[in-house]
Amino acid sequence: MGYAQNTGSMRDRGGGRVLEGRAGLAVAAVLAVVVIALVFAEWLLLPDQVIVQFGISGEHYGPKPVIVLVTATLGLGGAAWLAATRAKTGLLLSVIGLAVAVVTLVINLMLF
Repeated sequence: MGYAQNTGSMRDRGGGRVLEGRAGLAVAAVLAVVVIALVFAEWLLLPDQVIVQFGISGEHYGPKPVIVLVTATLGLGGAAWLAATRAKTGLLLSVIGLAVAVVTLVINLMLF
C-alpha cells in the first residue's frame, strides 16, 4: 500500500454513512415521529418558563417556545439529514434532539 492510500482511508474513516438503503429511511422516519411526539408533549406539559440550566447562581429559566423550537430543530433536522444523506451526523443530531427533549421533560416535570 502506498502512502496516498493510507491517508485517504484515514480521512474517510470518521465521516461514513450509516444505514444504507431503506433501513436508513425507516430509521429517519421513526426518529421524526418520536421527535414530533416529544415536541407535542413538551408543548402541552412544560410550564411557560422552563428550567434549562443549573449554575452556581441558582436555576435559570428559558421561554417554552424557544426550548421546544430548539429540540424540534435538532431532532427533525437530524432526521431529515439522515434521510437525505445517510450520514452519521444526521443520526447524531436527531439523537441529541431526542435526548434534550427527554431531559427537559424529566427535569421540569419530575424534579420540580
